[in-house]
Amino acid sequence: MPASRTPASAGAPGPAGTLDEAVLCQTLADHHGGPARMVIGIALRPHLDSLVLTPTELIHSSRHLKALQAKATLMESALGRVATVQARLPGQDAKARRRALDNALSETVAKARAAQLAFTGLGRGRALIDSILRSAPGKSPTGDAGFDLRAAVCLELEECRTWASKLDALIQLFPAERQDALSTTLDEVIGDVLASPAATQELFGNTPAGGSPLARLCDLLFGRVPMEAFGPNRLGVLNGLFRQGRLPAARDMVLERIRRQLRAPQTLGRGTAEQEADLLRALMGHLLTPSGLTGGSAMADALTVRYSRRLEQGGASAYRRSIVGLSETQPDLICRIHYLVAVSTVPAAERHMGEIVDALDAALKNELLVENMVLQTPDTALVRQALTGAVEAIRGSALPEHDRERIASRADSVVDDFARRGRLVQRLRQIEPLPRRRIIRLAELACSGLIGDGGALSVLRQHILETARQPQFQAELAGAQSDDIAQAEVRRLYELLDRLSQMQLPPAKPSSLRDQTAARSAFEPCGATALPTVVAPPVRSIALPVSAAAVTMEAPLVGGAASSLCPACFVPKAPREVCRECGYPVRVPNRNGVHLLPGTRLLGRYLVGRVLGQGGFGATYLGWDERLQIKVAVKEFYPANLVSRVAGSPGIAPFSDEHAASFSTGLAKFLEEARMLARLREVKEIVSVQDFFEENETAYLVMELLDGRTLKRHVSENGGRIAARPTLTLLSPIIKALHAVHELGLIHRDISPDNIFLTSAGDRKLLDFGAARHAAGKSADLTVILKPGYAPPEQYAPDGKQGPWTDVYALCATVYYALTGKTPPDATSRFMNDRVPRLAEGGATVPPGFEKVLLSGLSMRWQDRPRSMRDLLLALTGAINGP
Repeated sequence: MPASRTPASAGAPGPAGTLDEAVLCQTLADHHGGPARMVIGIALRPHLDSLVLTPTELIHSSRHLKALQAKATLMESALGRVATVQARLPGQDAKARRRALDNALSETVAKARAAQLAFTGLGRGRALIDSILRSAPGKSPTGDAGFDLRAAVCLELEECRTWASKLDALIQLFPAERQDALSTTLDEVIGDVLASPAATQELFGNTPAGGSPLARLCDLLFGRVPMEAFGPNRLGVLNGLFRQGRLPAARDMVLERIRRQLRAPQTLGRGTAEQEADLLRALMGHLLTPSGLTGGSAMADALTVRYSRRLEQGGASAYRRSIVGLSETQPDLICRIHYLVAVSTVPAAERHMGEIVDALDAALKNELLVENMVLQTPDTALVRQALTGAVEAIRGSALPEHDRERIASRADSVVDDFARRGRLVQRLRQIEPLPRRRIIRLAELACSGLIGDGGALSVLRQHILETARQPQFQAELAGAQSDDIAQAEVRRLYELLDRLSQMQLPPAKPSSLRDQTAARSAFEPCGATALPTVVAPPVRSIALPVSAAAVTMEAPLVGGAASSLCPACFVPKAPREVCRECGYPVRVPNRNGVHLLPGTRLLGRYLVGRVLGQGGFGATYLGWDERLQIKVAVKEFYPANLVSRVAGSPGIAPFSDEHAASFSTGLAKFLEEARMLARLREVKEIVSVQDFFEENETAYLVMELLDGRTLKRHVSENGGRIAARPTLTLLSPIIKALHAVHELGLIHRDISPDNIFLTSAGDRKLLDFGAARHAAGKSADLTVILKPGYAPPEQYAPDGKQGPWTDVYALCATVYYALTGKTPPDATSRFMNDRVPRLAEGGATVPPGFEKVLLSGLSMRWQDRPRSMRDLLLALTGAINGP
């Protein structure tokens, strides 16, 4: 249980921060946990550093514990300081806390001695570690496998006399698997090492104590340490483990060390005030990103306290001025919002809420900040993602309710407002001389979702149209034939114009006949006529965007036994005739230059037909497996904001190096989804994967073709809600399937009525595993995936603790929807007012016990939910059947 963050003066200053806060530990495991080890490290730092010893080694070595007990003065001082700090918490007493610490010490000594005796004759090294890992529950040397494993690892470190050699030994022991009991233990010890200032001083070289090591730790924590040319180095390997998300405990220890050192009264470095300010800015750059503030409100408080030390006048006034001053040092609008939102939840900031609200208003009115956000990020999808995250952070903040929604709405429309005032077009004219690139940027923004249909969209479309009609623009396109980069830009331009032409504008209200004529001459949603005055340049077969209705040429006939099938829907048809089933080739949903054409062959086996669906990351096609002679679904990775089709080819090409990097990352995640689904093929309720492969510079996933409807549509077709018993009957197979998924160490993270499919044959299928991740620890750079109303609060936090309970929340939200036809309140709206409307308010009648179980599954605290799908199903079944 964390102690209060209220500073106390107990304890002498140390290089890793003052001992002004501790933790209240209820069990021996708490006393051995990460927060407690951090306190042990601070209280005993000189002693531990002199022996090159970590708190974990001390706890698990009877020899070291005995030597420490022999230093009575040191022990008395350390235990007294910790008890004094803990006693300052409400309801605590110094003598009681001291007795609790003495008891914990006695138990620890007894356990360490028992492990020493139990290990006698068992040897040491990897053989001992492996034997403990293989031991049955309760059959390890002492019966406590976790303690025994840590003790065995500590035995391996006894001969290491330097911090570097300890890290080398820990890295050598690290298993290749993503996460298991051994890697968890090693993660904890690595955290102890990195929490030691003496260790980082040795690892990073002769850097001054204070801020410089913290900056280097941030480089390590966020994966910015380069590998040496001669092969992997110690820090490079640690860097990789952090990037893979395999050191969550070490990450928490490093962040806690940074937070404590920021709050400590000592300077960050040994230089001038200007150097101190530079170090603080460097740390802010590491910790505060468009994704949020790493460390949350506690880190926001520490940064604010550190900034306030630069001010001559202290106290509450300094804290207030620091909030405003620190926010104004952030040149990025999203980062500024995240800092102000994080600091709004700090108790010390409650009295300064007015200043925080004013600072947020000022930031959103700052046109320079908005301009930088819109124009300096090459990918508009990243802008939208960052802005959406900021808006959600505002809605989940501690701001006063009336200000919270007002500021969130303003942030949500800030790009639209900027464009509607004409500032976007005006600024682009100044910084981008090439009309085609200017139009590409405007079209990307118009298609991004950042521009509202009723706001600046018509302004942008009209400007694009006027620019496209200029002779200079026509000449520029004609001159693009000799430049490969220009050709890619022109392809991108036509793709965007095609998308833009199909977007519907709200009906205009022209005030005159002239306005009506101008309105009719603007973009019409009719494909090739979207730019009536633009002539396609002679650039290696690049053509204007063509709508589906304009496709008249027959695609290649499917071969072999399928030669009499329609290339779009694969039903029998005579050659050269219009398909009576789908209207091919007169009607084709596949857009030329964006989708694969019907009849395209993949892997020499699969034929691509009509488009079944289009998402932000690609398209799903109806397919034909020539070998098995069956219809399939073919999913293609094609993020249209990053790549375009190569003219005259099914291949794709990124728009730039920046787009290529984002595409490569997304492609890896797409293939990860395919492998994940392949692992789950034995689970009947998971959509079956037949094949996945890379081709055309991208990747494809071949799945079974489902016939039926989603749960959402099923609910709609049954009057908007379903009774409790039929709902449980429908979803029981899905719940059991999710339990099997969790047993494999995976969580789905995107359960909703849209992703549960009811087949015509009566089966249930769980769709879209693109959000699924390993339950043991997701990579730190993965985007948080969520669906409002169905995502629990831990999914809104980059470092939120996710597990089977995360899917329990989403499944219960899905049951709630099936019973009432309404989505539960979004988790972000429940932070201030945690109320889920009773089922009766939605027209559902269920047994009281059933509703109690369902609402427990929707608890904001994951600890209060059923811990597994099996527990949830047993509880719901028991409640529906009654006593």
